[in-house]
Amino acid sequence: MLGPDGGFARAWLTGKSVVPVPAGTRLDTAVMCRVEAGCRAVGAQHPIDESTAAVAHGVSASVVPRQPTEIGLVAPAPLVLLHTPDLQGAVLFPEPGYTLIAGSEAFLAAAVPEGIDAARARFGRYARAMKKRWPYLQRIATAYPPAHRAWSHPSDVTPGTASARLVSLLGAFTQGTCTAPEFADGWWEARRTTHSQGERASGDLADLLDGVFMLLEEYTPDPELRESGDLTDSELREGVQSLVRNTERGAERR
Repeated sequence: MLGPDGGFARAWLTGKSVVPVPAGTRLDTAVMCRVEAGCRAVGAQHPIDESTAAVAHGVSASVVPRQPTEIGLVAPAPLVLLHTPDLQGAVLFPEPGYTLIAGSEAFLAAAVPEGIDAARARFGRYARAMKKRWPYLQRIATAYPPAHRAWSHPSDVTPGTASARLVSLLGAFTQGTCTAPEFADGWWEARRTTHSQGERASGDLADLLDGVFMLLEEYTPDPELRESGDLTDSELREGVQSLVRNTERGAERR
């Protein structure tokens, strides 16, 4: 899993992604909650705690199952390596200031729910803020940059992306060429893809997508399952149309 330099081995990283996450001088509870979520997502009850020094040099390490809460209470200092029993995901705490969370799409979707790019962008800001204390963080941020820039308006979105699919669905729904259930199903699927691919939005586009999310939280596609207060198909369409108009007006004012 680890190479001679103490980092993740290239062979193990095949088909996986790496996300740097802020940390202190010891492994904290916030990181351990991410580990716990990642483990649950891939069917693991707990991570395996290994000696990074032994693994890096090919020596058989003492493998000890640990509950995430137990590790969080112990708050170990670097070097620390935790991984799922099936090696789908891992967390490396090589030095103070950061951890590297790596793994399969399923593991990272739970361990880094804000999305890969959002987490990488956040780490970049953190690295700049902490450059006097831990100057090496900027090197880590440079090694793991966001794959996508943050789009601020629907017209900025790169064609072929999951975010472009969201914009296309908005157009179809507001123009009446797709039904409310079709819009809802397509929206949730595309939204999940934007997260797994690390796509990000900011400004007007972020506000628009957040507004649609809030509307869909109040909508149930099946009329027989709707409760009092849930949005109807027409109310959902009217709400989305209003959000789109407000976004367009805001862009015109600028």
